Amino acid sequence: MNLLERSIEIIEANQSKHGSYIASPNFSQYGYCWFRDGSFVAHAMEKAGREESSARFIRWGLNVLKRYRDSLQKATAGNVTLDNFLPTRYTMEGFYSEDNWTNAQSDGYGTFLWVAAQRPELLDQSDCEICDMTAKYLERVWKVPCYDVWEESPNMVHTSTLLSIAAGLKAIEGIINRKTVWRDIMDFILKELTSDGRLKKSNTADEVDSSLIWASYPYGLLDGDSLLIKKTARTVMSELYFDGGLKRYKKDTYYGGGSWVLLSAYLAGHLKSNGERDISEEIEAWIERKADLNGFLPEQVPENLLEERMYAPWVEKWGEIASPLLWSHAAYIDMLLQ
Repeated sequence: MNLLERSIEIIEANQSKHGSYIASPNFSQYGYCWFRDGSFVAHAMEKAGREESSARFIRWGLNVLKRYRDSLQKATAGNVTLDNFLPTRYTMEGFYSEDNWTNAQSDGYGTFLWVAAQRPELLDQSDCEICDMTAKYLERVWKVPCYDVWEESPNMVHTSTLLSIAAGLKAIEGIINRKTVWRDIMDFILKELTSDGRLKKSNTADEVDSSLIWASYPYGLLDGDSLLIKKTARTVMSELYFDGGLKRYKKDTYYGGGSWVLLSAYLAGHLKSNGERDISEEIEAWIERKADLNGFLPEQVPENLLEERMYAPWVEKWGEIASPLLWSHAAYIDMLLQ
């Protein structure tokens, strides 16, 4: 099986007629499109030469933003709290999801601007205007604590969230023809969100999180050869890397704290971009071994569990681990085409 071709097929088969990408078609909780996940998927499909798929997602996202223009304006103008954050998860049709699940995150909007800016030829004047409005929203909310990429810890300012916002604001400047505050955000990260010469998880958590690798890859905000990123990557690998797979963070208990395909792939992309091929090839081989007979890549693999006693309760609550996860396939594509 050619897993690259199969990954592209799986993503295309699970893109809705509206342009949205479902997070996972076989997992009860993931029947939505996240701005964050979808943007990473669109980025990978663009790299794979599937420009139409990427364009359809970007158009879907722009239409969502226009549909909720009033909410965007209200959040930008007033005092921003978790109660009036824009949601990062929508139905496949592009509407607010009617459930009680945590939804107040800002990183998805930064990631969306980052991917939309990669296709400037798709954007008309009204698109540029809504991108500018979204940028203003992010400039308003970036210091406000919210749920992180893993939908946890709403009372913290999370480094990976700020990286996503900075990447989006930096990328969109050429589209909206103005400077944004992305440099201020990066200055804040470098001054307030480092510990012992490396990036840290949040303003109150000194440990590392594997999403910190995104500063180097794929966002390219910090030089992968810099001392800060080198020490961040070394710490991530020494604490969270097991036999080809990467954990999210040390205290992870979700499905027992398994090894995440997408995080492993982005680490491999970072290593490849810096000429460190031994471990990147080990990761690539590990990912390919984890594809099932259908070529499905899961969200995580339940091996070397950090908290084994928590695996069964999650299976009982939500069922088996999500598979296929489109973001896992996207990260694999991204890694291979680096």
